[in-house]
Amino acid sequence: MYSILKRFLFALDPETAHGFVKTLGKTVPKRLLDKATRVEDAVLKASIGEAEISNPIGLAAGFDKNGEMVNFLSALGFGYLELGSVTAQPCAGNPRPRIFRLPKDESLINRMGLPNVGAERFSAKVSKMKTRVPCGINIAKNPFMDGNRSDTLKTARGVEEYVRTFVKVAQLGAYFVLNLSCPNTGDGKTFEDPRTFVDLAREILEARKDLHVSKPVLIKLSPDIEKKQLTALIESALKYGFEGFVAGNSTMHHPHLKTEGSELKKIGRGGLTGHALLVNSNRQLKSIHEITGNAKIIVGVGGIMGVKDLLLKLSLGASLFQVYTGLVYRGPFFIRDLNRGLTDFCRKRGVANYIELRGLKEIASGL
Repeated sequence: MYSILKRFLFALDPETAHGFVKTLGKTVPKRLLDKATRVEDAVLKASIGEAEISNPIGLAAGFDKNGEMVNFLSALGFGYLELGSVTAQPCAGNPRPRIFRLPKDESLINRMGLPNVGAERFSAKVSKMKTRVPCGINIAKNPFMDGNRSDTLKTARGVEEYVRTFVKVAQLGAYFVLNLSCPNTGDGKTFEDPRTFVDLAREILEARKDLHVSKPVLIKLSPDIEKKQLTALIESALKYGFEGFVAGNSTMHHPHLKTEGSELKKIGRGGLTGHALLVNSNRQLKSIHEITGNAKIIVGVGGIMGVKDLLLKLSLGASLFQVYTGLVYRGPFFIRDLNRGLTDFCRKRGVANYIELRGLKEIASGL
């Protein structure tokens, strides 16, 4: 069924297709869809902080930036959703076209530039919602339009924006993610510098104390960070009480793609997601787990196109998972298929819950 709809959607500009899905989602009978997609099994049960979730597969940030599709997406079988990225001020993002399909690679390139309605409107909307699954909130800073600002001023303003947005949404999310790198804004890596990250971490910690926020706060990192820099960031995050990591964001590196070079040149710059991201995202995931072990939440995201990809991330230390591009290429029953595959694998291994397999390298050898 999705193959027919996919042909229609892929004939449209990706952003137009996304808008069509948003409109279509308002008309779909949610209860019927939920019955067709949801997999209920004790082997899948997980948690994010105090929030219990029916399965460990979530929607990655970026798909529903403004919390407009929550009821529809909840009915696709997800265990949780991550909304945003949300910035302090409304952001129009980059000019269109700004997202591109690479069908030969089952990937996307995007340079969206964080379009969203801003923290004020976002929080007003989300505060009125009754969600069927827990929702996390991804927080970013507005892109800097004034290139003449000093690094010190950029850091101070960026910290202020993160904190202001966090304060606005602090009572609304099941968990929170600080998006430290948005590779398609041009200045999105300010806080991937371990020195400036300390300034941000300190202020977020103070805000958490003032607001009595005990829900998890994670940090989302670019897979392009060098190992030394990554280690320093992780150590600082642990020092300031962050509960985990999202591994990781899109990559600006586009190696070994099947898509022709002429087509890539025509597309231009942007962050790569989908199957082509799997190797880079898994390398980062492995590095994070080597430092933290199983003590922290690690969300494995990037390149999951089937259950084998998910199991590989589980073997490398992921405790939870997220998808975005896989949903675009595989369709509305993708989450059901992943949950069924994970359930079957756990049954064959004789474990009561998938988390027992976390970080077991021997899983990967049998895939």
